[in-house]
Amino acid sequence: MIAAAAFEAVLLAAIAALHVAWGFGAVWPCVGEAALVTVVVGYRSERMPPPVQCFIAAGAILAAAVVIALLAGLVRSPLPSSLVVLLGLGATMVFAGRGVAGYVPAWRARFPRQPFARLDRSVYSPLCLVIALTCARLTLVRLG
Repeated sequence: MIAAAAFEAVLLAAIAALHVAWGFGAVWPCVGEAALVTVVVGYRSERMPPPVQCFIAAGAILAAAVVIALLAGLVRSPLPSSLVVLLGLGATMVFAGRGVAGYVPAWRARFPRQPFARLDRSVYSPLCLVIALTCARLTLVRLG
């Protein structure tokens, strides 16, 4: 479980870094902003969200990586164990909610663009559900 937690923490840190890059105008893995919107945003727009939104998303994703690292004991926690457990519960709920959302018709109606809709069902939502399960397991172990 520690290896899975370490992998997910590093993966989330990389995803956070990607959001920072997008905030600064990078368009990888696409060739232009309009194409990037269809891959990672999915709503009806040709423009990426404003940089501040990208940076907020990056901060939240990085915070989740830190929570996973704290839960797994990969880093020494200056926080009380009870607070780490609460953060773990919060991360579990957020990732589970985001994971389930990808399969809800109202979500599909709000984010219908392809290839985002396909990627959301096949990659983004399942990844969120796996992270939610890891957070839940780590939180339960932390509870002892």
